[in-house]
Amino acid sequence: MIRNILVTLMAAFLLLGCGLSWKDEGPPPRKEGRSPEIISFQAEPTVRPGETWRVYLKLRDADCDMAYVVTQLWQAGAASYPVSFTPIRQPGCPELVGYIFLRTPPDRALVWNQFEAKVFVRDRQGNHSRSINLPLNFDWITPKEQVEEWQNATVISIGAISVDLANARSSDTGR
Repeated sequence: MIRNILVTLMAAFLLLGCGLSWKDEGPPPRKEGRSPEIISFQAEPTVRPGETWRVYLKLRDADCDMAYVVTQLWQAGAASYPVSFTPIRQPGCPELVGYIFLRTPPDRALVWNQFEAKVFVRDRQGNHSRSINLPLNFDWITPKEQVEEWQNATVISIGAISVDLANARSSDTGR
């Protein structure tokens, strides 16, 4: 009786051991289509509190199915903000030149805070571009003139970054 139990347990361990050592098939296959690209970008690293921060983007997607500009914003010494999905409503096939913008509060204490934005583009099939990281700081300086490349009449407003900035000292979470 004990012998039958031992044989059964050994067979079970052998089967389970082999089953656990099977190779993983890896991540699911990539969705069809090409990923969008951020060809070039420009954003002022420092703005005055209360001014609008603009991120200029030149985007390309061979499939012509760009859907969102995704922005993740982090505040030094505080938590991150909810992710912002800015829909791309303008047809940009295969290229789109425009900007996303963030309205900042006129809070004087923001000059003590540092932010970082991670921006990438996602298409309708779930493919996304490589991300870019942009610093955002506040100071009482005069903003610089816009680079001539981004003053062209074909530069459109893609939309707003849906984040409400707050001074980290005004709350425990920074929001």
